[in-house]
Amino acid sequence: MRKPVSRNGINRREFVGRTAAGLAAALAGPVLAAETKLERRNEQSGMVYQPFGKTGLNVSRLTFGCIRLSPDHLPILEMAVERGVNLVHTSNGYLNGEANKNLGLFLKKPGNRDKVWIMLKGEHGKGLPDSIDDQLKVLNTDHVDILCLPVWTPEQIKSEKELAKFEALRKAGKVRFYNLTTHQSLQESMEAGLDAKWYSTILSVITPNNVNLFRKTLQRANQENVGIMAMKTQMGRGKAQATPEQVVSALFPAGVTTVLRTLNTREEVDGWFAAVSKAAQQKADAGSRAVAMADGTCTLCGLCEGCPRGVDVQAIVRDYSYYYEQQGLAALAAERYAEIQPQQTAAACGDCGLCESKCPMGLPVRSIIREAHARLSVVA
Repeated sequence: MRKPVSRNGINRREFVGRTAAGLAAALAGPVLAAETKLERRNEQSGMVYQPFGKTGLNVSRLTFGCIRLSPDHLPILEMAVERGVNLVHTSNGYLNGEANKNLGLFLKKPGNRDKVWIMLKGEHGKGLPDSIDDQLKVLNTDHVDILCLPVWTPEQIKSEKELAKFEALRKAGKVRFYNLTTHQSLQESMEAGLDAKWYSTILSVITPNNVNLFRKTLQRANQENVGIMAMKTQMGRGKAQATPEQVVSALFPAGVTTVLRTLNTREEVDGWFAAVSKAAQQKADAGSRAVAMADGTCTLCGLCEGCPRGVDVQAIVRDYSYYYEQQGLAALAAERYAEIQPQQTAAACGDCGLCESKCPMGLPVRSIIREAHARLSVVA
């Protein structure tokens, strides 16, 4: 029988009590950071840390993403944690569940669970699971610290059904805090999440190209003590992408707490650690402005929504540009495309050009989605 995993000196009563207090605070609204007692773990001199919203977790400003966590990548995870990363993000959907298994191998080693907090995301398009017992077993832990609700429309953000799932898992001592994860219609979704008052943290696509669009929302999140994690931070067309230095210098002053990165090599670890440790560490600065790193990059503003033929334009552009073109994850991009309803794929495009007329970046949207259909619909 697995032994209960230590919670960094917190017994079960304290764990449930702290978690209940955290949820009550989230539901009550704004909480001053000074009122929250910080939890600390694995803090090293080469990394910078900041409180993660209402969770009270003092997290590294670089979060390790597990979307590519194969056995070959475990030494990279170990290197990042050894140097001070204390937050790890995973999902059962990554590598068809293999990422969780590999993270479980890491967590099984003595002492490793006490070095990191775990964010677990619900599977793409499926919301929160009713039970995470199987995932906890694979991960070799008895709880995860933050449970992420992945949403695709602003209407899903205030779902009482999803909140009830989270609350049941929280009361069972299997999760602690609630996160909103959004991939599209970003401004509208983040604002809806803040309005809901349910979420301790928000995970969103924030890049040097789009951060200025969200500046007021990020400032509001800071004021209401909601932690902000940025993902897909180097997103661009083709191989064009911002450098780690450009990412952190644009995002941290705007109010982002931590950057989620998939680190694949020791050189990438070195580069991101150097950038994070040198960046300005202040919260939202109304006077600073990021400079777009590349023209012609989708900002996921959502203005292309409302296709008269029902094409899910934003999802196609996002997944093709990021997973296929930039990351080279052809199978994952094809998997995401296959999840789109047939009547919403690029095959349904009527060539009206409405999406292009709305795009503030002037993207050739129609050619992008057609190229995506040609490539992704034939990938096994």
